[in-house]
Amino acid sequence: MEKLVFGIIIILFFGLNNTIAQEMVNPKDDFLYDGKYFDPYSPYVTIGAGYGMNFEQQEGEQNIAVDFHMNFENIATNLGYFSSTDRFLNGSGGLRQYPSRQRLHDIHLGAGWRHERLKHNFAVYAGASFAAGRTPTVTDEGIDAFIIRRTPGLYLQAHYSHKPVYDVGYGATLYFAYSRFFKIVGVQAHIFLSSAFKAYNR
Repeated sequence: MEKLVFGIIIILFFGLNNTIAQEMVNPKDDFLYDGKYFDPYSPYVTIGAGYGMNFEQQEGEQNIAVDFHMNFENIATNLGYFSSTDRFLNGSGGLRQYPSRQRLHDIHLGAGWRHERLKHNFAVYAGASFAAGRTPTVTDEGIDAFIIRRTPGLYLQAHYSHKPVYDVGYGATLYFAYSRFFKIVGVQAHIFLSSAFKAYNR
């Protein structure tokens, strides 16, 4: 886990350094670029998957997340869904990559800061969440069982996206989901899809 996080930090550092070395464009209003019309700081979606450490159970587990991000004046906001478990696509075996005895579904709403340039987007968000899922327990008879949990919590995330084109990109997300029964920190790879492209009449 430590090597993975260190590797992501190195990639982010060199990615940002390379971007800063380029000519910077930081438009605040609608603009034309490469023959196309764009609206900066438009709403965007990130769709990610990755690996995290569940400190409550002391186990690693896989996760997925979908977040919608939107600016209100100078305040960036996000609404998202995060799921962390040992298994996805249940059915004929599913995709079981990392053993975990818990399952979390987390819906979060937050606010933060966003910085967008021609080739990159960086944002940090923090907010409240509603965590629902199950945690393992052992009965008096020694039988493994699960307890259903529902609790408020906190969700933090920071992500960087490199944009080969202005409204489509890819990147990495660092996140932390915290509540009474679920404490998970990890990293995800994500795709970035923006609504910045606008049609116009010549």
